[in-house]
Amino acid sequence: MKETRATLSTEQILAATRTFKEVPIETLKELVACASKRVLPGGVALFRPGEPYKKEIYILLDGTVVMHRPTGRQDTVLPGDLIGLANYLDKNDYTTKTVATNQSVILAIPEDRFKTLEQKRPELFNVLNRVIATKLRERSPDRSISTGVLAQPVTRVMHSPAVFCTAETTLRDAFSMMKARKIGSIVITDEKGLLRGMLTYAGIAEAVMVNQADPDDRVINVAFETPRVIDPETALWEAEEIMKRHSAEYLIVLEDQHPIGTVSQTDILRILISRPSTLTNRLRDADTIKELANLMPQLVDAAIDIQETNHRPSSAVRLLSEYHLIAQRRTVELTLRWMETKDLGEAPVGFSVLIMGSGGRLEMLLNPDQDNGIIIEDTPISETKEVKDWFDHFCNRLNLNLDRIGYPLCPGAIMARNPLYNKTLAKWKQQISHIVNHPTEKAARWSNVVFDFDTLYGDDSLTTELRRHSLAEIKDKPRLLKLMSDHDAEGKPAIGFFNQLVTMKDEQGEYIDIKRNGLRIIADAARIFSLQNGIAAQNTTDRLNALTRVGKLSSDFKDSVQEAFEELLDLLLTHQIRQAKSDNELNKLINPERLSPQSRSTLRMAMRAVKRFQERLQDDYATDIF
Repeated sequence: MKETRATLSTEQILAATRTFKEVPIETLKELVACASKRVLPGGVALFRPGEPYKKEIYILLDGTVVMHRPTGRQDTVLPGDLIGLANYLDKNDYTTKTVATNQSVILAIPEDRFKTLEQKRPELFNVLNRVIATKLRERSPDRSISTGVLAQPVTRVMHSPAVFCTAETTLRDAFSMMKARKIGSIVITDEKGLLRGMLTYAGIAEAVMVNQADPDDRVINVAFETPRVIDPETALWEAEEIMKRHSAEYLIVLEDQHPIGTVSQTDILRILISRPSTLTNRLRDADTIKELANLMPQLVDAAIDIQETNHRPSSAVRLLSEYHLIAQRRTVELTLRWMETKDLGEAPVGFSVLIMGSGGRLEMLLNPDQDNGIIIEDTPISETKEVKDWFDHFCNRLNLNLDRIGYPLCPGAIMARNPLYNKTLAKWKQQISHIVNHPTEKAARWSNVVFDFDTLYGDDSLTTELRRHSLAEIKDKPRLLKLMSDHDAEGKPAIGFFNQLVTMKDEQGEYIDIKRNGLRIIADAARIFSLQNGIAAQNTTDRLNALTRVGKLSSDFKDSVQEAFEELLDLLLTHQIRQAKSDNELNKLINPERLSPQSRSTLRMAMRAVKRFQERLQDDYATDIF
């Protein structure tokens, strides 16, 4: 006999709601045990604007409740929805009028009991993160794309026909097929050609290295992965969003239940980068530093185009960073040519020019400064005066040339011309080892910039080896990471009492430093967690996804942080484009009073997510590890 709502227990009612459907019943029983059930008659307010926070969080169990926002918007609360979440997070007075439109039943949970349960039960912690991520998506502007390259269907870039193997294929044969065709995935089908799954290099590695599978085992038994699927008419931006949302590297395109092709994140990025661009071609072909400098103002128009044709701000900023890298690589090439024209010759040994900070993360906006260095190959002559003189001359000229084309000299002197960032691979390794084993506050500040490094130009194997050494040294040595966490704590999310955005003041008005009080906190925490877990990725989004894969962050927690990151990037990129078009000096300071009420509300929610991420980092390093 089917149970009616009247015969269901409170926890069973919660388990059927969108908010708590994935929460174990044992956790829901604990939650209900902490709560008191209250009846709210129709027309009665649960709370009103200006009322002090009651140190409770509420869940609608039955009935209808409407929240009247200060902006005039009205939101209907559904059964299972949390009420008073913002006040629970920020301990602020109420800003909305929340009224029952008919007799309603709510659960009231004391703040301290809910907090204890949230810390005890990760699945409840994730419920809050899921709600935050959902609210950010709902409040963010519509970023759907109707024109441009990303509005095209996935058939534009998919690999077709898909490469297949059957469920009976062995790991050995599947690996040989992937290697021979130079592909990273293969589709598994049954005898009728219907999709059974997907096989990737990562799946093969896990099967063999972790699960001790035999090379002659069938793929369906040991390395089966359930793929995400889309239809042929799916727009590229929608496909990109699916991959971002689910941390999927590949999608399978299905037509009549038959796989006809595959799409990867790399495929989408490749078509964006390879779009015909007069600017990228002109940057690569610039014949002098002066010519290159004259092209740089056109980056504003490129940023506008990139923002309009990319669904996610993080993807737009990554592409904008690629423009910067093209310009900086050309600067390196012109500097090398200048060295030859001055009869200084070619580089005497191999080298890698490093880009650090936001450049290393591919998160440059319109006004990055210089953060760079150089690794010199270890050879018998690398420490000779002649070699040192050559690289000193080259690095001095390179930093001056980068400044001439629009990348200001780094105020902290993190540049290749500084001997601290101009040395052989062996000395770089010695420096990293010393910092890890004898950390200081100064070293922590240094690490929060330098550990975001990548190859700008030259021998990438030198960079790869330095990164391998860095990750190996930091593993199981948390003292430096603790100090890096302390340095991150010097910046606070811009959210304070009474649900207000915290601003700084000067003679021109009130502002929020979106980078220092938002983006940097996310980037810092992602960096520290990644170093802690041996993750080599540099980009913040890539790090968040990798942290989810290794189990450091839950998918819901990652989503809340990622959505906050997207919102802050979007605000800042839009702000800088507007400044550039008005010929104003670029900065990262946003006056919240100039934002729409909707944007201010979204910014507050984003800052709450930033605050929770920083608190998670601080909790991890709260104990005295010395």
